Amino acid sequence: MDNLDWGDSAAARQAPVPAMPVLHLEGFDGPMDMLLDLAERQLIDLGKMSILALAEQFAAVMERMTDLVALERRADWLVLATRLVVLRTRLLFPASPEEAADAAREADHELQRLNEMTRMRAAAQWLSRRPYLGIDVLARPHPKPTHESGYVALMEACLVVLRGRPGTEEFAPPDTYRVEVPNLWRIPDAIDQVRNRLAEHPEGGPLTGFLPAIGKEEAARTLKLRAAVASTFAASLELSRQQYLVADQEEKFEEIMLRAVGTPPMLQKELDWG
Repeated sequence: MDNLDWGDSAAARQAPVPAMPVLHLEGFDGPMDMLLDLAERQLIDLGKMSILALAEQFAAVMERMTDLVALERRADWLVLATRLVVLRTRLLFPASPEEAADAAREADHELQRLNEMTRMRAAAQWLSRRPYLGIDVLARPHPKPTHESGYVALMEACLVVLRGRPGTEEFAPPDTYRVEVPNLWRIPDAIDQVRNRLAEHPEGGPLTGFLPAIGKEEAARTLKLRAAVASTFAASLELSRQQYLVADQEEKFEEIMLRAVGTPPMLQKELDWG
C-alpha cells in the first residue's frame, strides 16, 4: 500500500523531485500518467487494480511532497488521479451496455482532447523558444537616403507648387492661428462673487442668487448662463472644501442653498440681494 520509491522524508528532501508519482498496483508498476494513458487507450485492465490502493498511495505521495513540489504540479497530479477514478468507475463497471458505449465514446473524446492539449503545449513551447525582437535579435535599421530627394525635399516641393515661390504673387504667408476665448463667467470670478455676497449676507441663499447679471439681449445668452451656473457651482464646491461655506440641498433636484460657515440655515428659499 505504501510501497513507494521515494524513501523516508529526509531522503526524499535530498533526492531530486520526481516529475510524476510512481504507483505499485496489481498488474502495473510505473508512473501515474503512463497508467492513465494505457487506461484511456484501453490497453490495460483497470478492473484488476485496487482503487483503494491507488487512492492510499496517491494520498501518501501528496502528503510527502507538500513542501517539495509546487502547488501547480500537485494540482496536475490530482487531476490525473481524478481521471483514473472516473475511468475506473464509468468505463469498467457500466450499469448497462448503453452506458458502456457512452463511456467508451466519452473516453475517446477525452483522448482527443488530451492529444489536442499536447499539440497546443508543444506549440507554446516552440513559440517560447523563439528569439525575441529587441532582446535576442536586433532589427535592421532603415537605410538613410544618400541624396536630398527624400520626404522632406518632396514636401518642400509640394509647398512651392501649392503656394508659389517667395516674391511672387502666388506666395502668401499663412495666417497666424489665434484661439478666440469667449467672454464667459470664470471660476475665479465666481469665487470672488460668492465671497463678496456671503460677506454682505452670511445667511446666504440659493445658488442662482450668486450668478452674475446677464441681459436678455446679450449674444449667446444661453451659453453664458450655462457657463455662469457651472462656474458658480464649481466655486461653491471649492469654498466648501476650504470650509468657507455650507451647501445644502433638501431633496434631489431641488435648489442648492449656500450659507457662510457658522450661520444657521435660512427658512426662506429666495433672497433679495437689494
